Amino acid sequence: MQKAMAASLAALVAMSMTAAHGQEQTIRPANRNIKDLQIRGRVQTQFGYTDVDNDVGSDDYSTFEVRRARIGLRGTLFQNVRAQVEANLVPGEDLSMRSAFLQLREQDIPHIKVGYDKPWFGFEENTSSAEILTVERTLIGNTLAPGPVTGLGVEHSLGILGLRGGIYTDRDNRNADGTSDYLFNVSAEVTLDEMVGEGNALRIRADYLNSDDPGGNAGGTFDDAYSLSVHAKAGSFDFRAEYMLGDKDGNEISGWYIMPSLYLTEKLQAVVRLEMTESDRAGGLNSQSRYVRRAPGASLGAVEATDDTPAVNPFRGDDYQAIYVGLNYYFANHSNKLMAGVELSTMKNTSGGDLDATTAFTAWRMLF
Repeated sequence: MQKAMAASLAALVAMSMTAAHGQEQTIRPANRNIKDLQIRGRVQTQFGYTDVDNDVGSDDYSTFEVRRARIGLRGTLFQNVRAQVEANLVPGEDLSMRSAFLQLREQDIPHIKVGYDKPWFGFEENTSSAEILTVERTLIGNTLAPGPVTGLGVEHSLGILGLRGGIYTDRDNRNADGTSDYLFNVSAEVTLDEMVGEGNALRIRADYLNSDDPGGNAGGTFDDAYSLSVHAKAGSFDFRAEYMLGDKDGNEISGWYIMPSLYLTEKLQAVVRLEMTESDRAGGLNSQSRYVRRAPGASLGAVEATDDTPAVNPFRGDDYQAIYVGLNYYFANHSNKLMAGVELSTMKNTSGGDLDATTAFTAWRMLF
């Protein structure tokens, strides 16, 4: 299966190189019912360095890596059906699908989407990796927001109010016992751009997820999750804020971030993000996988749980705080940009004491 996908993607790359002539790219599908066919892709490379310190040791870690490499096709079938297929091609990892769906896009009726994609949950999570303003997303978003899953989604616009909803199976495209293990999603967004003047924006959004999958295979290890966000723009100033809460058997994980940004010049943008997240349960939060959990010294003394002793994990705590400061330089908007940032974070009450980390990022991100 993976060999077949690899061969298909290689053919897509060859097609794109053959189709490129000057600045124009033209693809002529054999099926006349296909229009607007596009080859889409992204390459995101980055460098990360982190220095960590806790009561059981301290060390640092650094790496260059291809953060994301994707290629895919998107087109319109029979005038009103969008089809999209996109695959992950990160070196050293298994070839996998990022999205694959069909979406009915009739103008005056609800848009219906069937296939594999992210549910509508979390403003930051639903912002493309090409367009996020920080190198990595927040801990609360990474903890609660599910990744791509397979299901049916519906969205419709009623003036300034946008409504979305969906039902999804688990990550293996199945329903384990035929009666449960589904993920349900409802989202509403109010767009007030016209009220705040030309060139400005104001959007308020609320999302809800319900999962009856105890194993978390359908996208999250929670029973219920909520997200409330606001996004405002005024000239060169941008403001984003989000609060998220997840509940599992009465144990809650909640957190928020605020993220103002300002264009210092036409191409240079400064970004600040403050985040706080907490869990009712001891060890309910896990440190960021990039790059804190990779630092070898922070894991000294870690042991697995036994019948007589609880697990010892110096990466897990119940109170997380972080501040990120960064600069983004846009050569061609989000299609070609350089990013740099530093994040100071503390995970409190781990089995190794408070885990303090300083992480520096640089990234080059391109769309094609």
